[in-house]
Amino acid sequence: MRSLFLFLFVCFATIELPAQSTPLYLNFVSHNEITDPLDYDHPFNPTYYQQIKELAVAVCDTIIAKQAKYNMQVDANLIKGALIHDNAATNPNDLLEWANNSPYIDVDGHNHFDQFANPYNYADLAYLLDSCGVVLNRNILGGVAWKGPLESWTQYLNPVHGFTFTDFVWQAEILWGPATPGHGDDFQYFGIWRPTAPTELGFGMHNPSGNLTAIGGGCKGDIGFVLDTTGTPKRSTHEIIANLRGMADYINSNPPPPNAFYTANMLINFRDFTEVPNFADSIATIIDGIQDYVDEGKIVWLTLAEKYDLWQSLHSDPADYFLQACEDIVYTGSSEVFASTINLSVYPNPASSFLNIRSQLSETATIRIYDLLGNVLMTESMAVDSAMLDVSGLRKGFYLLSIEFKDGTIATVKFLKA
Repeated sequence: MRSLFLFLFVCFATIELPAQSTPLYLNFVSHNEITDPLDYDHPFNPTYYQQIKELAVAVCDTIIAKQAKYNMQVDANLIKGALIHDNAATNPNDLLEWANNSPYIDVDGHNHFDQFANPYNYADLAYLLDSCGVVLNRNILGGVAWKGPLESWTQYLNPVHGFTFTDFVWQAEILWGPATPGHGDDFQYFGIWRPTAPTELGFGMHNPSGNLTAIGGGCKGDIGFVLDTTGTPKRSTHEIIANLRGMADYINSNPPPPNAFYTANMLINFRDFTEVPNFADSIATIIDGIQDYVDEGKIVWLTLAEKYDLWQSLHSDPADYFLQACEDIVYTGSSEVFASTINLSVYPNPASSFLNIRSQLSETATIRIYDLLGNVLMTESMAVDSAMLDVSGLRKGFYLLSIEFKDGTIATVKFLKA
């Protein structure tokens, strides 16, 4: 797992943030996939569904407690699991209806149609969710191909009948998550617009009379907490925090383009919930790491439906749109940007007897003190929101204080023993 090394030589530094001008509208988005390893809808064995439900509830509880926003997008197998093992048709406290009833969470459909392996289209998912008591805030396509014929979004420009539940008719409103097979060429843009055609050129062209509104996911590769093929998160929690803060800083330090509406999504996956220990704690760390930006209005939590509704309230002219490529946003996810992600203070410096450590994070970290030759002189495991080290036994001189977080990120502070 990649580590960040941060050398802080001045403690008690006050970070001056620019005045809020244009926010970054942010939310978590998760998928479960029809190919997930857990057999959620096994007709006789509820173990798999109950396992993922417990982990998903922990994530939801964290997001609710910290008042972030989350779109939980589910495939047919998880919905059927809820109907079979959670009595979702009659139980108002099943996972999906319970989550959707929170003001911080929307449940949507996510789909990979296959008439044999997964004979459900988005209209079928809407029917199944309705059977669970889930009232959709908006009709969202939770991931489609943005170019080419494979599962093209254009088939949902008009009302569609279910493939399995043929009497049910559904009309999509929002297109989200334009991707390609294997995610090798996903459409990474900030903004909101009405795409024209499923081609390289046409998807990024605004069609004022289009029936579907696309919401961009921004630089999702830099802020997604998902696993690579080795089962390791592609980004550490603190890298994600640093990247989010860097994006917000760039947006707020440059004159906003016309109709500026910066939308971003932090991707998480159900299949990763079982692979990362204490997954919900990582989500809590990320939320805490940007809380000061949220308090200042530089980052605003909104679900996909809320982004859509806010845009509509601000732009009555259908000709209005906003598109900006991820590659046009220049930001740094380490160094001095990372310094602000954890609001780390180590004091007094110089220290004669005790060294205090303060951070906005409450997680327990491994704290080590090194001499300048790299020898480990002290190792402690402490919560970094309020830790105190007895350094009275050290000789006078300079030392390095290393703080290693659960995700492998390391912050290093140089201090003077007086």
